[in-house]
Amino acid sequence: MKNALVLLEAFGGDEAGATAIEYALIGSLLSVVIIGALLSLNGTMVELFEHIRGFIVPALEGASS
Repeated sequence: MKNALVLLEAFGGDEAGATAIEYALIGSLLSVVIIGALLSLNGTMVELFEHIRGFIVPALEGASS
């Protein structure tokens, strides 16, 4: 019985699991913020890549002929 109480006290005092959960919550929050930022920049990024594509495609077509 004494061993069970010692194990129960050790289990109750161990905070490693709580720390891991806190880090998981912080990581989840950061991923939500990053995804939100990327989704809000989506239109701007598409316009930027289309602008760059406007220079690359004619250069490649001119080089092949």
